[in-house]
Amino acid sequence: MPPSQVFLSAEPLAVEPEHSVPLSTSIEEDRRLRRMISNRESARRSRMRKQQHLEELTAEMNRLKSVNRDLSNRLWTVNQHTHLFRRDSFRLRSDSTALRRRLEEIRRILLFLQLQRLAQPAPDALCTGFFSGEHNFSSVIV
Repeated sequence: MPPSQVFLSAEPLAVEPEHSVPLSTSIEEDRRLRRMISNRESARRSRMRKQQHLEELTAEMNRLKSVNRDLSNRLWTVNQHTHLFRRDSFRLRSDSTALRRRLEEIRRILLFLQLQRLAQPAPDALCTGFFSGEHNFSSVIV
């Protein structure tokens, strides 16, 4: 097309200004900007996930601290009851031993008294059934 017809034609001219960037450089710049924006968005999402994870871990830590505190309190209570039960058990064993000794002593005294009573015959026992074989030993405690 001759230069005089260029201004009369309806087609736009693809004229590049002297200061414009070549087309391939512009595409690379667009890609670089999109990648940079994508990386920033990805980093933002990563920070958000990390923050969410940290909050979940903090909540779990608080829950476990509470559980630990409750278990510690229960353990203290069980230890206190164990101490009381051991003390009561020791006291009851001591009481039981003392009562067995007293019972054995009372049995010996009763046996001694019965033997004394049998050894000293009653005056009427000599006259009645003592020699006839009538003896009543049902009152003897052994």
